[in-house]
Amino acid sequence: MDIRIDRASDAPLYIQIHNQIREAIRRGDLATGQRLPPERELAARLGVNRTTVVNAYRELAADGLVEAHVGRGTIVSQHWAEDGVGQAVRPINWAQLSAVHPQWPHAALVQEIAELAAQPGVISFAGGVPAPELCPVDAFRQAAVEFLESAPGWLADCPAEGLYPLRQWLSAWMGAAGVHSTPDHILITTGATQSLDLIARAFIEPDDAVIVENATPLGAYQRFHAARARLIGVPLDGGGMRIEALADALSRHRPKFIYTLPTFQNPTGLTLEPARRTELLRLAGEYGVPVIEDDPYSALSYDGPAPPSLKALDEHGHVIYLGTFSKLLFPGLRLGWILAPRPAIERLARIKRGTDLFTGTLAQGITLYYLERADWQSHLDKLRTAYRLRRDAMVEALRRYGPPGLHWRAPQGGFYLWVNLPEGCPARRLLAEAGRAGVAFLPGEAFCVESDGQYTIRLNFSYAAPEAIGEGIRRLSQAMSNVLARQRDWTDRPAPTRAIV
Repeated sequence: MDIRIDRASDAPLYIQIHNQIREAIRRGDLATGQRLPPERELAARLGVNRTTVVNAYRELAADGLVEAHVGRGTIVSQHWAEDGVGQAVRPINWAQLSAVHPQWPHAALVQEIAELAAQPGVISFAGGVPAPELCPVDAFRQAAVEFLESAPGWLADCPAEGLYPLRQWLSAWMGAAGVHSTPDHILITTGATQSLDLIARAFIEPDDAVIVENATPLGAYQRFHAARARLIGVPLDGGGMRIEALADALSRHRPKFIYTLPTFQNPTGLTLEPARRTELLRLAGEYGVPVIEDDPYSALSYDGPAPPSLKALDEHGHVIYLGTFSKLLFPGLRLGWILAPRPAIERLARIKRGTDLFTGTLAQGITLYYLERADWQSHLDKLRTAYRLRRDAMVEALRRYGPPGLHWRAPQGGFYLWVNLPEGCPARRLLAEAGRAGVAFLPGEAFCVESDGQYTIRLNFSYAAPEAIGEGIRRLSQAMSNVLARQRDWTDRPAPTRAIV
């Protein structure tokens, strides 16, 4: 519920709150039976006195819009309203109409952190997006003008597979990285999330086993969970996915897919060693299990070239490759692609046509004009230089401010540091303390499939400027020290004596 207070307005604060909640109920944004925030909680969130919220709720009750229940709080009532001609109108209860879908277990936690990260003054290490100031706005604007002036016919309907010239460009670009394909092996999507959704809908049945890295990206976790797949987490070490554990999982579970992000992995930043890449493909061939390779970060390598992708090593057509421009250009483009054997692409394209008969040409065409006319490699070099500085700034700040017992491994590319917290400083407790200090991050438990991840956190270094990174890590380290101090204080207290009855 989004309520905005205007302290310059002549309307009393309780009336502003009352009016905005009333309109939310009338629009159907607040459903019948839905509980309003407790008075103290809403007052703290809005920065007003609790009495102000109490008065707003009383006015809503007088209007017949809410009811106060002991033990349940204030809820939206089973009210009737009137339309403009006095006709009784019953509001739609959207919650009762909604189909039942499996609830991703960490949805509420991630939403809470997103709201914290959006607050003014908060330094956020929670996201996973490029720095806005590094996006090529001017070059993209020029590409948009040229595209619209020279190719109006391209704004007609586009097949579900995507613009053929863009698929040609992608085929050539990936060919330079050792992935040999034709445009017919490529399907354009609205990003990696749609790519995973199409794969899940095309190939995964409820209770199918899918092998993932034990710490796996939120988007993949959510998509597979929504498809009712059984996720089998394989542990990681410094060299990436542990191959002996993968072999054991393959023999025991006979999965439908192996899903992996082998290069600068999200959330850990780890990279699968070359020898393990070869062994992973050998095991996939031995068991006849296809591999989904998610690869958003391999172009962002900071300490030498990234290793060849699994798809570049794939000699037998076992790998479905997922690419995206979201980390390299603009997240708002929502432009990605799937590169896979032709039978898989045909199946995925049929599924895509069921909900997306045509693919939008505007983002595709502008992106193609940009890629063909701009200096793409110079742009990537600029990103690598800037993000390397931000990674180094975060590592240096952790060394300078971090308390004893804090451990991390600097990634060779990508966007993230995976941090192991000191004993006595669990991520959930730290999250609350860091929020009060104006810092946001994601706890490791949101990514972990098998273990609980309670002493791990993911820190993003791509979004904040280097100076903000230093200040944010200082705040975060102080929050850790506060949590640890309270833990020591609690541990050092004498045990309470029991009265002898």
